[in-house]
Amino acid sequence: MTHAHKIFIRTKKEDSAFVYHVFEAHEGLVSYSTLPHQAHDPFRDLELLVTEELRSDLEALLEDMREYVTVLPSS
Repeated sequence: MTHAHKIFIRTKKEDSAFVYHVFEAHEGLVSYSTLPHQAHDPFRDLELLVTEELRSDLEALLEDMREYVTVLPSS
């Protein structure tokens, strides 16, 4: 079984739909979930799951999206 890595990112609420669409356009690259939030929060945090084989591809995509997302520190 392949181990999935967790990466957490933050995006502005108004950019979240765009970020979701980018991930959907890269079908099979990453699985993502929006973490719990309040409706008035100005941001959305997402948990990304990626395999070791695709991790560098996802990291390159996140770098390209740095205007829209911030990679949060690992816990």
